[in-house]
Amino acid sequence: MNIKTLFFTPALISTLVSISLTSSSPAQEIGGGAVAVDPMISDSARAAVQKLGVEMIKGNFQYSIDRIYPRWKRRLAMRNGGMEKLDAALAQSVQGQIKMQMKVVGYQVGQPTAFFSVWRAKKIDAATGKPVIDATGREVIVTHWLAVVPTVIRVKVPDPNMGGKIREIEESTYSLAISEKGSNDWYFMTGMKPTVQDLRSLFPSLPADEKALHLPPSKAREIK
Repeated sequence: MNIKTLFFTPALISTLVSISLTSSSPAQEIGGGAVAVDPMISDSARAAVQKLGVEMIKGNFQYSIDRIYPRWKRRLAMRNGGMEKLDAALAQSVQGQIKMQMKVVGYQVGQPTAFFSVWRAKKIDAATGKPVIDATGREVIVTHWLAVVPTVIRVKVPDPNMGGKIREIEESTYSLAISEKGSNDWYFMTGMKPTVQDLRSLFPSLPADEKALHLPPSKAREIK
């Protein structure tokens, strides 16, 4: 994988794609692996993705790097020569966006199209980095939410091949983010848009039928 694709694509904005997840609450199976969640969870996921967009509009592209889902970041590091090289490339990408004078001028977030209960893992104490132990002496196991959230992003960027003329691109796509149930602490699958194969590799419990993932189609157009 060419590291330059981490934040730039021919459509100029595919790197703004993310994934969103939410907190915990009773959920019911609705078929195909997706679950129905409390409206507060849906609103929370949507707000987290909107926050990502607000930071991009401010020009704070570092925010999307700081909030990369840790397991996804480790996967990207394995593909790109290690974490040190990945961090350097991501930092260079941020500087590249600034140098290009790329501006996110619009970021609309729709209602999540699907939620999935994924990834059972040990709960880790943020202060010690060690597994949390319950009153019985057992390690606490937690699961996570994965939400699919539609987005419409508008970007303006000068075209050096057209004398610096400002071009505006709009992309309809989706964000993906992940949160431990009950924490409302979302991380996004930014850095590079994951493929369906990437998602299934990270979250084996996801449905085999791609349609059951409820991923909105991605498309881009230039605003004349």
